[in-house]
Amino acid sequence: MVDEESTERTRVGRWLALVRFAAGRIATQARRTPRRTAVTVGLVAITIALLVTVTGISVALAGDTTADDNEADLRVVPHEGGTFSPVVGVEGPRLSDVHDRTETIDDRADVDYATPVLMEVVQARSPEGEESVNVMAVGVVPRESSPPVGGVPTAPLEPGDPHYANGSYDGPQTGDVVLSTAASDQLNASEEASLVVRGSQMTANASAGTYEVTAIEEADTASLSDGLPVVVLRLSELQTLTGADDEDLADQVLVGTDSDGAHEAIEETYPNATVESGTEPGLAALQDDDLALATSLITLIVGIGICTLFVTTATGLLVERERQTLAVLSAVGFPGRSRLAVVAVMTLTLTVVGAVVGIALGYAGVAVTNWIATSTVTSSPIATTDPLFVPYALAIAVVAGLFALPYPLYLTTKTDVVAELRQ
Repeated sequence: MVDEESTERTRVGRWLALVRFAAGRIATQARRTPRRTAVTVGLVAITIALLVTVTGISVALAGDTTADDNEADLRVVPHEGGTFSPVVGVEGPRLSDVHDRTETIDDRADVDYATPVLMEVVQARSPEGEESVNVMAVGVVPRESSPPVGGVPTAPLEPGDPHYANGSYDGPQTGDVVLSTAASDQLNASEEASLVVRGSQMTANASAGTYEVTAIEEADTASLSDGLPVVVLRLSELQTLTGADDEDLADQVLVGTDSDGAHEAIEETYPNATVESGTEPGLAALQDDDLALATSLITLIVGIGICTLFVTTATGLLVERERQTLAVLSAVGFPGRSRLAVVAVMTLTLTVVGAVVGIALGYAGVAVTNWIATSTVTSSPIATTDPLFVPYALAIAVVAGLFALPYPLYLTTKTDVVAELRQ
């Protein structure tokens, strides 16, 4: 037992000595060739900084939904990509029979409101105008205390959806719409003005209707979709315009309640949907946004690939500079395994240092991105940060370092000891 403990201590001590030696070599190179060391660290840092910045944008996209500032307690969304991207025209699965199912939820005493929401890109113009403008149409069933949708208040619309008429869609159309200020500006429309709204040409069964502007509302500036032209109208009327009336489709249902019993009832009403609590912040939001998740995965793959190439190139140069040191170690009796361990520790150490610098630069990149965006395009940030970015970026850098290891280790085994000692 004593011999085993002694052997273990000796093994640990030997590894600690190798790590200290590798760290000493890095410090020596940093003093003698600071520019080369800075380039090695900088290449990794730039890659990680770009990874953090793009991930921050993806997380912000995922966290921002068209109904994200609705103050709804619960959102019912279809499986597989239930949240909306602010990129118009990107659609996912939808909920069906939403009028009847939502009414079942809304009738509960512990539910303040429940309203289905349909989003579609439609074309709108004044009756005298010739050119149509693409706007984001939001179809809702207005109810008392309904929250803003798409950043636009729905209160100017009278409660109810008479055109639905128990699923016959032959009830009277109200013809009322609420415009965001951005839509009002683009359409040059004021209150009580008439609009001709037509479903997108890419939408099956698209038709047109004439509407009257009931109100013009300032969109919520906290929404990422702020600045988009938004038109809010009743759900059944938008369904008729866009062909979504065949199965009474909607993209999500907003529910105001803090009751656990209501949560369970919603899950029974929509057994094939997901019930989310408000807006899920941070990296968790990526799970429900296919576009943002795809962007993050592509960034992850590209980041690992580029970082691996940079680390491979930089550590190859590192081994070239360390050939004489490796030859001396071999001459004094360092076994080949120990020399490989020294090179591996140096490679991973430089990679981690580059990752730490890259994380700091990435956070700065998020701040600069938001500053540019808010100064030129939007009034709200388009990128965010999360504490999980730190272990995420470090893990990516370590993976890239491990992928790059075979090349410097191969160069180490090819070091000609005699030739290096003669120089």
